[in-house]
Amino acid sequence: MEREIQRVGAFFLACFLVLSLAAGYWQVWRGPELAAAPGNPRVAEAERRAERGQIVDRTGKVLARSVDGVRTGTVPALVHVTGYFSYRYGKTGLERAYDDVLTGREGVPPLADLLRDVSGVPRRGGTVQTTVDADLQTAADQALGDARGAVVLLDVRTGAVLVALSKPYFDPGQVDGQWPSLSTDEARPLYNRVSQGLYVPGSTFKLVTAAAALDAGLIQPSSQVSDPTGETTVDGFRITDAERPPRPTFDFAHALAWSSNVVFSQVGLQLGEARLTDYAGRFGMGRQLPFELETSPTSLYRSTPVSRVLLASTAFGQGELLMSPLQMALVAATIARDGDVPRPHVVGVVKGPTGVVVSQEPVGSLGRAMSARTAGQLRDMMGLVVEEGEGQAAAIPGVRVGGKTGTAQSVPGMPDHSWFVGIAPLDHPRFAVAVIKEYGGWGSEQAAPVARAVLQRALATVP
Repeated sequence: MEREIQRVGAFFLACFLVLSLAAGYWQVWRGPELAAAPGNPRVAEAERRAERGQIVDRTGKVLARSVDGVRTGTVPALVHVTGYFSYRYGKTGLERAYDDVLTGREGVPPLADLLRDVSGVPRRGGTVQTTVDADLQTAADQALGDARGAVVLLDVRTGAVLVALSKPYFDPGQVDGQWPSLSTDEARPLYNRVSQGLYVPGSTFKLVTAAAALDAGLIQPSSQVSDPTGETTVDGFRITDAERPPRPTFDFAHALAWSSNVVFSQVGLQLGEARLTDYAGRFGMGRQLPFELETSPTSLYRSTPVSRVLLASTAFGQGELLMSPLQMALVAATIARDGDVPRPHVVGVVKGPTGVVVSQEPVGSLGRAMSARTAGQLRDMMGLVVEEGEGQAAAIPGVRVGGKTGTAQSVPGMPDHSWFVGIAPLDHPRFAVAVIKEYGGWGSEQAAPVARAVLQRALATVP
């Protein structure tokens, strides 16, 4: 009998230990995680009661705020920066990246946070001040018109993003009601073309090829090159110029100005795969850029091994290249900064609910892509593009502008994409711009005028 009692006692003791360990695991080890889980009803209720903070532009203009518990945007053209907030469909953009600040879970002293929880006072969120300029964004929106595409404007001194336009866009306050149409729209309005859109860059990539060739000492701006017929053949593959250069022989600077595919294919073969890939990587290509918003990794090649035909095509901006507008704006900004690659950022200052600064985005660098001498040579060559070459539609009276046009393959049966990247003022650079107009055709005719309008407005309004 005594043995039976001992067995029963041991059984109940074992059960108690198991229950104690389980309770400790769920309450102590997993407790904080479960308490913060989105599916926890208490978390959802606390989020609904919270006074969500504001997102503002660089001047303090409100871009996103809560009105009667509903998240609204004041500048729909900036929705791909602010993102949307929905209890049903989640969060994107800065609403997602800075959710802890906007809900007041970050930026509050621990004691104040404890007292607030004990008293049941709803959380009040902090403020996220972006680097974007709402007025410049509106100007870019008007310049791009009804076209699909993107415009990026960077302050080359800091890497701050002043314009991040992705079209088409949508009203963030109408996400719940319009989700079925937004999520199935073939124009993909939910997609941020600035940092997630991947396109063949066309002749804008010639800036990267030129940077590699000049920096490696393979060629100089004054080196004489030849393109007498406007076409060449690489291993049986025919390469042609969009327009035949006006002279059969000219210098390398004019090869960029007149956008000679023939010359750049030959330069690419001289460089070789390893060296071209190395220099592209210095600009951040072939991987995901560090950025506060969602990004897609860019790529140079998808085929291995890289054939001579693919290498030649890559060198003049076609082949299997896929680049984002943000990445191409970074190329221009790097040339403007004497070869130093700025770290792009779209958030300036983050403040807690009491106004205390939680974080401030420092000016950063992603490394060096080329020498200052090479960057200076490229700026002069980009100036020639606008003064004598394909980019004349980007010219601004009284301001020296540098740039590069691009006309890039899209999908079979559709017009080419229209590109332009540029710098202004060229002698003392302040801004770098990238424009893509989907299915726009010639970059010189469609994207360059958009860039001119944005640069002109920035030069007139930004200190």
